[in-house]
Amino acid sequence: MGTVLLSLLSGLRISSLNTPVLMHFDAILISGAVHSMHLISGYVFSALVLYFIYYQFNKSPLSKSRLNKPQLKKSQHKQGYRNQSYHQWVNRLGYTAGLLSVFTGLFISVDLMVTTLQPLHFTSSLLFLLYLVMHSWIYVLQHGKGVLVRLFPSSLTHIAWLKLAIIALIACLLYLLNIPVKHSLLVSAIPMDVLIEIDGHANEPQWLTTPSISINTIGGANFVDGNTQVTIKALSNAQETFFLFTWQDPTQSIEHLPLLKTAQGWKVKEDGFYRFDEQSHYEDKFAVMLSNTCNSGADGTAHLGKTPIEGKPSNWHGKGYHASLNNTVRDLWHWKAVRTNDMYLADDNFIGAPASVQYGQRRYSAGYQADGKESGAYVMNWQWYKPNFIIPKRLPINYSIADKKVLPWFSSKPYQSQLDTLPEGSYLPSVLYRSNRFEGDRADVRARGHWSNGVWTLELVRKKNTHSKHDVSLKTGVCMWVSAFDRSQIAHTRHHKAIQLQYSL
Repeated sequence: MGTVLLSLLSGLRISSLNTPVLMHFDAILISGAVHSMHLISGYVFSALVLYFIYYQFNKSPLSKSRLNKPQLKKSQHKQGYRNQSYHQWVNRLGYTAGLLSVFTGLFISVDLMVTTLQPLHFTSSLLFLLYLVMHSWIYVLQHGKGVLVRLFPSSLTHIAWLKLAIIALIACLLYLLNIPVKHSLLVSAIPMDVLIEIDGHANEPQWLTTPSISINTIGGANFVDGNTQVTIKALSNAQETFFLFTWQDPTQSIEHLPLLKTAQGWKVKEDGFYRFDEQSHYEDKFAVMLSNTCNSGADGTAHLGKTPIEGKPSNWHGKGYHASLNNTVRDLWHWKAVRTNDMYLADDNFIGAPASVQYGQRRYSAGYQADGKESGAYVMNWQWYKPNFIIPKRLPINYSIADKKVLPWFSSKPYQSQLDTLPEGSYLPSVLYRSNRFEGDRADVRARGHWSNGVWTLELVRKKNTHSKHDVSLKTGVCMWVSAFDRSQIAHTRHHKAIQLQYSL
């Protein structure tokens, strides 16, 4: 029973990322590194179901006909036909939902038919939860709280211990069989004198001939059914590795929290930014995480829930944090259609140990942190954020650029109310460029994206070894995870199995 509840509550926590109604049950859902909990409990539950099927098909004829006709009539006379029929239909619901949960879960755990099976897995889990309620309440009504004693027997026979050992062995075998299942990405070798231009067009002949893999990612905001397929290619010379990512996105979203002038003054145009979960007025983004290990749950860095890390602040959106609790650094490249695309960069970040809490810090980001930089940055064009009112930091010198997506520092002037002659209904960019690009560790990843006909094409390149303590060296065996964002701040798509790099050099 405990295994079933652990599997259900951890699975519902994962589903809460893109099913907001489940957030109302936050108090009873499991928090923390729930992906590994869900995977292991799912394998134990699968073993229980397999054993149950074996038991049903191998019962002795005596046990199959334990209730003979006189006994059945007596039972029906005592409990009534309706009660007997109720249990039959409830059990059928439970068997069907349980089998669906197991088989869809096993397929999803190896990234097979994910977009089709994920909704079915979620629905079957809810039906199994309904079965548990319907199956148990009638016994509680009939026998009172004494029925709970049966769930926790004081002692087990040798046969019972043997059965538990067999179930545990089956669960371990399922888990061990799942460990080597990874997507494999071949990194094709190219000579040093071959030029790959990072322009988002990918029209070099080398891109046309290198093999690709496609990953179905799920659970993102604003995508069609929350899903998008990401196609990946990779090339490498002796010093650098080039990546090409393409994914479907029906709309090109290139606004980032624009500032709107109202009768009361300026405000941020947002729908969720106050809790750091904007899903309307935001830019398209793409993230790549790299690690020397390849475990589930984004290599163990995903910690779900409102307060998933002991001793650290709660998050505003209730979804969780990324952090490395074993102090192993994971590399994170974060391309942003507004803030970094015109820099021809992806923001080079990392996931490390949970950061110390800063006094007055409104948003705590746990282990998600930026690499160091020597200079260059973008900042938000407001002095202090409030949901209904802000004061811009700077105004454009030439108001003809007021509707641009980014405001350059040297094309602007400090805000003064007497200089603010923009009419009500005007917009200002929220992104303020202090320079046209980063310098230092944070600028290690060159990138450029281009959107056309519902598809983003993104090219990235980085040295194989940057010698930075915040970066992962690119070599055979390194694992990768990818996520796409459709005008969303944190609600990205995801996939379960890691993508392992295989260099042909």
